[in-house]
Amino acid sequence: MVKIDHHKKEILALIAVILFGGILRFFHLERWSFWIDEVLCVLDAQDFSFEQFQINPVPYIAVRLSISVFGLSEFGSRVIPALVGIASIGLIYSVGKSLISKHVGILSALFLATLNWHVYWSQNARAYVFTLFFALLTTWFFYLALEQNRAGLMLFALASSIFLIASHTLSSMLIPALAVYSVGLRLSEKKPFDRRYCFLLLIFFVPLGLPLVLLAFPSFQTYLFSGWGLNEWKRSPLYIISTLVYGLSVPVIVAAISETVARPMRRPQAFLLCYAGVPLILFLAFSQLLNVAGYYLFFTVPAYLILAASVCERIWVLRQISLPIRSTLPVVIIMVMLSQNYIYFRLEDGGRPKWKEAFGTIESKFQENDRIVLSVPQMGEYYVPKAKSTYIKEMMDDLEGFEREIRLSGRRIWFLVDVEDFNIFDSDQQLRHWIRKNATYIKSHSAFSRYRDRSIHVYLLETN
Repeated sequence: MVKIDHHKKEILALIAVILFGGILRFFHLERWSFWIDEVLCVLDAQDFSFEQFQINPVPYIAVRLSISVFGLSEFGSRVIPALVGIASIGLIYSVGKSLISKHVGILSALFLATLNWHVYWSQNARAYVFTLFFALLTTWFFYLALEQNRAGLMLFALASSIFLIASHTLSSMLIPALAVYSVGLRLSEKKPFDRRYCFLLLIFFVPLGLPLVLLAFPSFQTYLFSGWGLNEWKRSPLYIISTLVYGLSVPVIVAAISETVARPMRRPQAFLLCYAGVPLILFLAFSQLLNVAGYYLFFTVPAYLILAASVCERIWVLRQISLPIRSTLPVVIIMVMLSQNYIYFRLEDGGRPKWKEAFGTIESKFQENDRIVLSVPQMGEYYVPKAKSTYIKEMMDDLEGFEREIRLSGRRIWFLVDVEDFNIFDSDQQLRHWIRKNATYIKSHSAFSRYRDRSIHVYLLETN
């Protein structure tokens, strides 16, 4: 009877954690404006087909399905990502319990449920919540396959990894992490050649190694090294690390590192260290060649959270320490995460620029034949489809020609100056000086999040 009661408590605790996480992920889901990458994903998802295939198909398929069921809107586009985010809470519980203990499973689920970084991506029609979900599945099945010597579980790990890579190509950096663990495990145990062990690894790594032949194709090289590969956003190793620390919070990082240096290191902790550390090392190295964003490492988040939960359990079993002290670390982690959520919901407006509000300002005063100039024309395509939108860089390339064109056309021109983007391609503010000089200031939609000014200023140029 006691065992049944403990099991019921465990299930009830998990349900409570999942419900709380669900509330956070659906709270204000419809309120937040789309941001640039998100609106691009939504527009591409509507056109997604085998003829209009995207290299990372999973998020586009999911967003298209979400729109078809719940409608084309901020809410409708984000429902399936939010549901996947909620499902990840239950999944990390299973992984933490399977690798270490049920207490670590519950605490890991609680950490993920309250982690604002996960709340944010769960409220986005983007790929990253899918990468975390499929990375969890991949690592769980892979670990169990080696522990239980089961080829069927390794096939499940392979299938999950394919979905992971199809969610975001650079999430494939998880595969070297699993390879490092596999080799390290064999070397540390100093066992003789095991044909079955090698067979399990071949099931997983051979199919995943075949796509490497794509590197020989110029079109794939162009995709990999063009556009963002130029790193015009000036991302660096410091940027990657700071993004990871900010997203996870300092207490989680400190707790996770503490668990990896604790001795003796158990096999699950070594596995999680590879899961978290190898992709980070590879990203830091590749950042010197490619434009690598810190949030691309989002799929490694579960490793840090489970490690943090593990050190909390390690401290908890030290009965010679008083209860308040043993409770300090998990309480600090949860309080920091809740404070980040408070800032996110109440002060940062979901961490996004207020594009919806800015276009609302235009739409209320919009006249036929008005034109909109902005950094991403697709934003105008979604929010004001009846207007013609122009890419701001086209204007910068030929400012004199643009001035002649607008004088001849007699059109009114709306300028949406989003500070974050303009600070990159208009760093000397030459274009902004021109806009302020020639156009009339209408309204500002201020937004500040993650130490950045994401405000949007609206100007109107009337040529008559």
